[in-house]
Amino acid sequence: MKKILLILTALVLSQTAMAQQFSLPILPEKMWPSEYANYETDILNCCNYLLTADPAFNQPKHEECTSFLLRWLEGAPQVQLVVAPDIVDPRNEQLLLAYLAAWTRHSLQYKDSSPLVCANVAVEDMLRYYETFQSYVGKSRLCERLLKAQRNGDLAAVVAKAVMP
Repeated sequence: MKKILLILTALVLSQTAMAQQFSLPILPEKMWPSEYANYETDILNCCNYLLTADPAFNQPKHEECTSFLLRWLEGAPQVQLVVAPDIVDPRNEQLLLAYLAAWTRHSLQYKDSSPLVCANVAVEDMLRYYETFQSYVGKSRLCERLLKAQRNGDLAAVVAKAVMP
């Protein structure tokens, strides 16, 4: 009985590990604005990976996804980001990356979303990332303040004030 349980556990874990394996294409040096849409599926895979995978576990894949996402965001006309210091600390690389990935994922999945909706989703996903990987990310006063606002039901107001001053 223990052998069967061990085998089933190993199968489930291997399926989980394989689900996060994907390969990324190489982005050309120069692209037309219309060509960025060809990479949306790859970007969504990157965003999902960056938001769910332990950043300390597979560092090369994490760095590859980070580079791919940032390079794509440099010229992508379909994603217009708003980074406000009241909702994301630009000095904390991991939290900034989680925010960018969440915003990008939401705006690609829901193309008609307003910046305010994208910001709310991005902040909530960033806070979830912070709580999940806090040992890797480190303590953040801003996230602690945002978590307190979330518990009090004031997070949407904080985000709205930061995005729409």
